[in-house]
Amino acid sequence: MQNRKRLFFIIITLFLAAPSYTYAQQSFDRKVTNVGNMGLSISNVGTIGKPDVLDDPSGDPSFEFPLNSGQEHLFEAGIWVGALVNGTLRLSTSAVTNPSGYSTGRAGYEFTNGGNDIALRSSLPESPFFSPLAVSHQDLVANFSDRRIAIETETGSITISGHENPLLVDVDLESYNWNFSFTEEFTILKYTFINSSEQVWDSVYIGMYADLINRNVNSSLDQGGAFFNKNGIGYMDSLYTSYVFDAGSSDNPSINTYGGMGIIGADYRDLMYHESNEEYLRSIGERVPEVGPSYWLFSAGSGDFLGPNDDQLRYDRMVNDFPYDQYEDRLRTDGQNSEGNYISFMKIGPFPEVLPGERFSVYFTYVAGSKPGNFQRLVDKPVDNETTRAPFVENISWVFRTFQGEDDNNNGMLDDGEDLNDNGTLDRFLIPEPPQSPRTKVVLESNSATLYWDRRAEESIDPISGEQDFEGYRVYKSQLGADLDGNIGGSVQPIAEFDSTGNNIGFNTGFDAIELSQPETFSGDDTEYWYKYEIADLMSGWQYQFSITAFDGGSSDTDIESLESSPNANAVRVFPGTPANTDFKSNNDEFKVGVYPNPYRVNAAWDGSNTLQRKIVFYNLPELAEVKVYTLAGELVAQLQHDANTYNGDIRWFEDFSADNRIMSGGEHAWDLLSEANQNLSTGLYLYTVEDKDTGATQRGKLVIIK
Repeated sequence: MQNRKRLFFIIITLFLAAPSYTYAQQSFDRKVTNVGNMGLSISNVGTIGKPDVLDDPSGDPSFEFPLNSGQEHLFEAGIWVGALVNGTLRLSTSAVTNPSGYSTGRAGYEFTNGGNDIALRSSLPESPFFSPLAVSHQDLVANFSDRRIAIETETGSITISGHENPLLVDVDLESYNWNFSFTEEFTILKYTFINSSEQVWDSVYIGMYADLINRNVNSSLDQGGAFFNKNGIGYMDSLYTSYVFDAGSSDNPSINTYGGMGIIGADYRDLMYHESNEEYLRSIGERVPEVGPSYWLFSAGSGDFLGPNDDQLRYDRMVNDFPYDQYEDRLRTDGQNSEGNYISFMKIGPFPEVLPGERFSVYFTYVAGSKPGNFQRLVDKPVDNETTRAPFVENISWVFRTFQGEDDNNNGMLDDGEDLNDNGTLDRFLIPEPPQSPRTKVVLESNSATLYWDRRAEESIDPISGEQDFEGYRVYKSQLGADLDGNIGGSVQPIAEFDSTGNNIGFNTGFDAIELSQPETFSGDDTEYWYKYEIADLMSGWQYQFSITAFDGGSSDTDIESLESSPNANAVRVFPGTPANTDFKSNNDEFKVGVYPNPYRVNAAWDGSNTLQRKIVFYNLPELAEVKVYTLAGELVAQLQHDANTYNGDIRWFEDFSADNRIMSGGEHAWDLLSEANQNLSTGLYLYTVEDKDTGATQRGKLVIIK
């Protein structure tokens, strides 16, 4: 009782000293998790996702997996917090059903930020955001509150519609992300809720509203409701995860994936307060919180699928269980009939009470996964069973393993034998780690690529075993044409492996075939590269992805399997082709400018599915060049400016099927066959000229378009 009085005195003092938070300048910031193979947008006003991703597919992702694929899994999401205060319901929401998503002052978007952008932290020493406080390779840290009932802007004050009685909750959000091969398909979100009022909260519930989808924004031709109504919905109760898959679209190309969200744990008064900890909570006489889903239609719902449009109905969604078993088949199959426009919702509670100044945390996850390769056909989109979910379930299992850390039995206590690092503290997010990803350099030549990498992986120490357990390297290369499916990273296969000798692990090849006698260095790069591997016979104009991974030998003493760094962590995209032409002359037949494919036939092998995703390539260009394309009548239809030092692909094809870290050959430039007025060119013979901007020398040629 004495401690409670002291706590109350401190809180009252803080409130008397604090400025009013009723009105405040709003700050909006959004950042994306991108250290793994999944991109999730997070804002500092409590929203998740990027609602305009369909209108702006070349911008930041919403919930994209695989990264740079265009396969999206979310319109918008956000947390709900509800409680009884002196018997009266108060509930605040950061996102609700709205066809346009977040807007300053809009009803249902009741959390604001007082001026802080999202902070970045990283546990990687080489990161510019390195911090000893970081939990993961990429932490996103945001703070927001429901205290403000109006927002000051440059043009005046905007009242938040319907937000007259805030709960007075402050929220700290931290997103944790890793680039290990087994952790790169999820993010863990830690929400810490602080009761900043002077009242006790009773019967507290936390929910996550999410308009989950599963469509490819690069290939979809649907707009409006037709884009959102093809979803199949499911829930795995043992994993506390609600998920969505593409059940009815004809998007092609697209990837058959799963995207989901779940509630994986909660910290409440020194307890791991979650339904998965039921046995322990009951053993100490504590109430077990309920964790479960709810669903309603985006619009025109009725009965159990009627959307909650006021605080009481929203709180009821958190208090009452949704009859999922009754509607399981309908939720899974409605998307096949273009009726799958459902909102997904997850809740946890009640937390019996939260005192003024008290805080508690809830851990959510957003997680994705691909269906197995034999289910990556258009006809297999509606299929959803244990087999198709197996890779997705494996990813979720790593979510729990990562979250639990040393808490092997998931009771929130440090029990005998669980203190793996002997520091006397229960550490979450402590997992076995593969060696560091090697620093990699790719040098592109005419039809080959040379990969260089450093030695830092060999010094890695596993945090669980404490062993310096580096074993070897693998070289990865993507499959030709896999970029058109949006999953070039998922197509990579090892083409070479080199490992230590003198043990019973791997092939015992040694490193003589790739190790340099002296390290190689490059201008502007202080890394010492000790290994070199050449890849020949690459096809000009096609995209390849290369990467180097490091793997360890595992540990039989601690039952840790061999782990490998992610092939996506240091992946580089390359486009082989001719280098910049240093002997460009008007009459030089040996280094004559050309174009391929020529003739060009619509739907060339590397083309996308729509007219904006076509490309042909001019080659043997000088370092600085101007390319002009004419009709036979002499009408100028296209004009391209080429600079080998800066050109990185400037047509829609690269936006949809490549990534920013691509390397070009220097002497090639792609064109999308669109005129200066963005019109498609008709079948016919066209003339082109290429001028060397340094010398004025000009070459001419012809190209044929066949439709």
